[in-house]
Amino acid sequence: MTPDYTKVASYDVRSYLWARLQATGLLTASNYIADGFDIPLIPIIPAQQVPEFNNLLAGKTYIIYDIAQSRARNTNFWISEESITFEVVSKNAAEIQTLVNFITDEFRRYENSAMDLNLSLVSGSKFSFLWFALESADPVQSYQNEGGLMTGLITIRYAYTREVDGITGKFL
Repeated sequence: MTPDYTKVASYDVRSYLWARLQATGLLTASNYIADGFDIPLIPIIPAQQVPEFNNLLAGKTYIIYDIAQSRARNTNFWISEESITFEVVSKNAAEIQTLVNFITDEFRRYENSAMDLNLSLVSGSKFSFLWFALESADPVQSYQNEGGLMTGLITIRYAYTREVDGITGKFL
């Protein structure tokens, strides 16, 4: 069986966060339908999509994410650790602080946060999350230029396993 290397754990984290933001009413999908589109854009984007997002939905709050894999700390090669940084971007300082507080609360609860995410995973996910922890949360950052966008930063560290072949230990 050939492994599917397109599967990435952070995509599950992103999907979970988007679902939770909608469920709590903090962000609404209908606010992210760009002109000429039938379905909403997901406002949790990698950095390289910022120009397109700003052009399609100018002035809307969005979240930029970035992932960094950590080096192995032990010989348990089947456990992977990553950090994901969320940068909340908005013109509204109160909205940034609200989203920073929400994301912090959602992912600071170690095994309980992992359990919530695991229960929400669609069948077919190759990942099982072990724990989440808050690495840092920075309050609203000042404007880079007058009238510009402000940001708030949250970094979450997490560990997960991925389905592996029982003989080779390589990804399935």
